[in-house]
Amino acid sequence: MRIEWLNRENTDRVIVFFNGWGMDSRTVQHLKGEYDILEINDYRQLNTEILPELTSYREVNVVAWSMGVWGAANILPVWGIACTRLIALNGTEHPVNDSWGIPDKIYQLTEKGMNAAGREKFIRRMFADEEERKRFSANKPQREVEEVGEELTAIRLQANELQNSLTWDKVYISSGDVIFSPTNQLAWWDNRAKKIVILDGGHYPFYHFENWAQIWEL
Repeated sequence: MRIEWLNRENTDRVIVFFNGWGMDSRTVQHLKGEYDILEINDYRQLNTEILPELTSYREVNVVAWSMGVWGAANILPVWGIACTRLIALNGTEHPVNDSWGIPDKIYQLTEKGMNAAGREKFIRRMFADEEERKRFSANKPQREVEEVGEELTAIRLQANELQNSLTWDKVYISSGDVIFSPTNQLAWWDNRAKKIVILDGGHYPFYHFENWAQIWEL
């Protein structure tokens, strides 16, 4: 698990961003805002012993995307941090699940095909729009293929054991998501989230927003 400060200006507000599988900080470079920003990626091992210094912040806003939703649900309770907001986008707390996540057979086929071409195929499938797909090409993650393949397997194995749930303030579901199907997302979040918002587009939702605050204000 990697924890990286993307911005640290000693403000009194922080965003803790739980990134998706295979991603890095380049994923959300376009988002603006006067916040300290802590980004978390690489879920090969959920190292909950690494506790970032967050107690000094007046606001702790958690934004979790895709596999990061599961990561946040199983890391935050151990950290014991009081969160101001919990926002989930296109993910569930059961990431490998026939009814609530990615069906097991499909997930394991993705594992077996995880090479350079397989990763490119996955990234293409994150978008329903060719313009967004081209825009993201300048922000593709730079992580090694072998590493993200290991992460994919590790998430599946850990998700069988780590199944904690949180009460999320807002959940976004993209209607054209072909990674986490909207049907499975809705099946999980029904009566489990305070608010559900349906977006257009594919699995990557962040081009709907120009700055971080819009994620919880819209």
